[in-house]
Amino acid sequence: MKKMIALALAGVMLCALPVSAATSPTSGSTSGKTSSAPAPAAVEATATPVSVVEAAAAQGKSVGEYTNNAVVEVAGLSEATPMGQGGHVVINGAPSNVTFFLTKPSAATVSSAKSQAASLGGKVLNVVGTTSQAVGKFSTAQVNFYAKGVKAGQLIKVYQLVNGEWVELTVTEIREDHVVVNMTSHGVLAFIEVPAAQ
Repeated sequence: MKKMIALALAGVMLCALPVSAATSPTSGSTSGKTSSAPAPAAVEATATPVSVVEAAAAQGKSVGEYTNNAVVEVAGLSEATPMGQGGHVVINGAPSNVTFFLTKPSAATVSSAKSQAASLGGKVLNVVGTTSQAVGKFSTAQVNFYAKGVKAGQLIKVYQLVNGEWVELTVTEIREDHVVVNMTSHGVLAFIEVPAAQ
């Protein structure tokens, strides 16, 4: 994983190198003579777009997490299950191309999620926030979360932090590397593996 991130960083740095144009010899000479050739059109300076490295850092993510819409490492969780979201969220019952972007939680939220898991006799797999530029509000959303290492048959409950309380959401499917969840709003989610007796 570290090699992949290092390679991605190297690629981003190569692509982000500034390009500058040399002064055209036809734009004038230093001898005081003017050239009859027309001067080339001036290249306007534009603001440099934010690099992937800067964008990732602004979200507290690694470049790999940022470019893959994933949350792999979470402060306060020694063994976080890598999670991602690849789009195709079913919004209000209709398939879409909408992606829910994942954000990292605060330390206080992780601590609260761990307390919730302890009360269930379970273990926090990961804590992520969701947001979307395309869809801010919705009545229902069926969201397929990639959860590396999850197996069919695992008992995983998903809770959303609402006004300081963890509210259980409906998990519609757990299969190899995926947890499908029904949501009614964006927010912070805690994925908690619980004992089979729960």
